[in-house]
Parts: sequence; structure tokens; C-alpha cells
Amino acid sequence: MNLVKSFGAVVGIFLISLILFQGCTSPTASTSSGSGSIVRIQVLPAASTLQASQTTQISNPDGSTSSYITWSSTYVTVIVRDGNGNLAPAGIPVNITCGAGYLGDNPDVTNPISSITINTNSNGQVQVKYTAGFTSGTASISATSQGNYGSATITITSQ
Repeated sequence: MNLVKSFGAVVGIFLISLILFQGCTSPTASTSSGSGSIVRIQVLPAASTLQASQTTQISNPDGSTSSYITWSSTYVTVIVRDGNGNLAPAGIPVNITCGAGYLGDNPDVTNPISSITINTNSNGQVQVKYTAGFTSGTASISATSQGNYGSATITITSQ
């Protein structure tokens, strides 16, 4: 387990090295500029790969069956900066969306949240929990604020 956590830290450090500057793009992250005082948005997932969440059926002693879900999740931090590279002040709304999976602390398969707006804290950041869906593939996590955009991808692998 410590090896997995260490690997996650290395991946996190690697992702931080993908810091995006205005107009710069890469295969796993991108950013763009729009109007307003916010000009750079970085989207940094703590892990770049997750296993797909899965449902498991178990047989109960009375012959009935129950199911439970094994969730796979990571936290995504969005850092918002102004044109001078300063962290955005507290209270700037940032809309975060995901193309697959769930956002928020408690994933709900019957009413999934795929878009959420959170205000920046005093460090110019917002953080949201991302939970993988049930199929493998690529999940894009995007953030927008004042017409500016940043994104990152998370690879979802099968179990």
C-alpha cells in the first residue's frame, strides 16, 4: 500500500510539472485565455490513473443477494491565477465538469453530478473529489472561470 501511495505522490509531482502557461497545450492538459482578470487555470488531479469503480454481488445467508460498490477516486485541485501570475483572490467562481464519472464527496449513480461550481479559497484554489465511473477509458476534467479554461485527463483502467 505504501508503494501505491508513493507512486501516487510521484504521479502528482509529475502532473505538477505539467504546469500550464497561457496558450500552452499538451496531450494530457490544456488551457486557454478569455476575457477577464483570470488568465491561467491549472487542473491537477492527485492521480493520473484510476481503476474503474465496480459493483459486486454477494449472497446472503438467507439466500438473497446484496450488492456493494467499490469506488475509485482522487482529488482534483484547480489553481487559478491572474495575468501577473498571482493567485486569484477568494470568492472567484470556478465551474468544474467531468465527461465520465462523478464529482463530489458522495457519488450517486442514480443522480450523478458531472458539473459543480466552487469559489476559490484564499490560496486561489478549489478542490473537488472525482470518482471514476464503471467503464475504462479516459475521463476529462475541465475547469472554467471568467472565460478561461484548463483541463486534465485521468485514465480509467478495468479491474
